[in-house]
Amino acid sequence: MKLFFFKFTYIGVIFVFLPVFPVFSQNFFQLTAERVMIAYAAAFPEAISQVEERDGDWAVLLRGKWFYYAEGRLLPEAERKNANSWARQSFYNYPAELPPWKEPEGEQAERLRNVLSNRRANPPKRNPDFFDTLWQATTRSEAVAKMVRINFFGSNFDVHKDLKDRLLKINALVMEAAKTDKEIRDFLNNIGSIGAFNWRNVAATVSRSYHSYGVAIDILPKKLQGLATYWQWTSDEDNPEWYKVPYERRYHPPMAVVKIFERYGFCWGGKWPLFDTMHFEYRPEIMILFGMKVEN
Repeated sequence: MKLFFFKFTYIGVIFVFLPVFPVFSQNFFQLTAERVMIAYAAAFPEAISQVEERDGDWAVLLRGKWFYYAEGRLLPEAERKNANSWARQSFYNYPAELPPWKEPEGEQAERLRNVLSNRRANPPKRNPDFFDTLWQATTRSEAVAKMVRINFFGSNFDVHKDLKDRLLKINALVMEAAKTDKEIRDFLNNIGSIGAFNWRNVAATVSRSYHSYGVAIDILPKKLQGLATYWQWTSDEDNPEWYKVPYERRYHPPMAVVKIFERYGFCWGGKWPLFDTMHFEYRPEIMILFGMKVEN
């Protein structure tokens, strides 16, 4: 089955590949493969020219190179035979609204409690070829060449050139909203640092971070005042039950700001089980999968 470009409509699917959740059946992966690859094609039409089922899997033609779903690994054809040596990519459930707080318990709590030790004992290694090709950066020097400097929320930093216009729209909308919204003004006035491009791996893994491509942003306040912002920092502070930290004890940007980021394809790490409330990353394919409109 071969698909070319079309006007995309919502395809409903729920999928999770975070390491704290169980293994799924082959039928699940095959069903999910179609939806994920179609979502990628819809999210990146300038880079993906074709999506089709081929050789028993779903694949996209990304900048002239075929990549296969490979049970969530997103592998080039040459690496399919080595699929078991690669970890699955970081796909996740992403709700439109922040779910009501519910403390994890039982088996879920046990899995979360052991996430960090399991990662450090067996760091996930994901194949970087798909995202290297998507963002046209296989080395740090290539990534640097794709960066542009922007002024965003009063700070200057480097981002991938393809996201410049989106981020400037977000900046303009947030600044305009701040004129009448005290919570947003206070948030902006309390920003201590903003970072985006940083060629590195995800903490406690050997897998490339989205920061390496300049497509993720961390916004930290001047003072956290005892609030948690990143699950691993909290865990490293001798708090093995970091997952029990409720929302009111976490640093959260205003939800109005989160909504503006989401409009332009950025997911917020505050909605993840492994929370990272300072973090926004450009994942329009996930927004599309969960029926959220992404504006240009």
